[in-house]
Amino acid sequence: MLRRLFSPKWVLIHTGVIGLVVLMANLGLWQLNRLDEKKVFNTVVSTRTTEPIDSLAFVLTPQTQPADVEWRRVSVTGTYVVTSAITIINRSQNGSAGFNSALAFQTVDGKLLLVNRGFIPLAMKNPAPPQGQLTVVGYLHRTQLRSGIAPADLSGADVREFQRFDINRISMNWQGPVYSMYLQLLKESPSPNSLWPASVALPTLDEGSHLAYAFQWFFFSLVALTAWVVVIRRRLATTTTADQVQTSA
Repeated sequence: MLRRLFSPKWVLIHTGVIGLVVLMANLGLWQLNRLDEKKVFNTVVSTRTTEPIDSLAFVLTPQTQPADVEWRRVSVTGTYVVTSAITIINRSQNGSAGFNSALAFQTVDGKLLLVNRGFIPLAMKNPAPPQGQLTVVGYLHRTQLRSGIAPADLSGADVREFQRFDINRISMNWQGPVYSMYLQLLKESPSPNSLWPASVALPTLDEGSHLAYAFQWFFFSLVALTAWVVVIRRRLATTTTADQVQTSA
């Protein structure tokens, strides 16, 4: 009787069901891992963005690990290198499509810092930065690298549009030492008194739908497992009845 449940057809069914259950259970665990990562990220952002503002040179030393100071607020004095202006394309903010305006900032210690001045709507041109010495305050961020099937950036002296804040690629034609992190601008002093670029909004610090998705995948896994057991029991019952009828005959 049980041998009929291990025919080639049923072995294929068992394998498919077990594979589906394992897949959905792992998707649920993956969502729980993403939830844990989101909680850690929220804690890091909420903690570091409220710490006192320190000087860039104090926070970002050659021994500093970028992951340990990301989202720290720092201040630095220097001048914008106007000729280095670029745009980071395919950005959006408050429902509007646009780009980020960025360029090199030469600090008083002679090093260059990539600064993201903020968001510009598509209908506008990239505005010129303020000239002369000024002090900027912003959040530190790690360089962004291409991953997966994301579009690649071009390279060359004439390239002025990039997909991401890849410091090594953007600074390829800069002259001088470059900081290993870039700055997401909060304010400039003296202020240019302009609405644009707009400060890049902080990420939403919620836990998202990861927990709900995890429960959903676990539920689907349980449903598939239960259905599998029901089908097997019915198959066994049908087989037993057929065998009894055949024996009686």
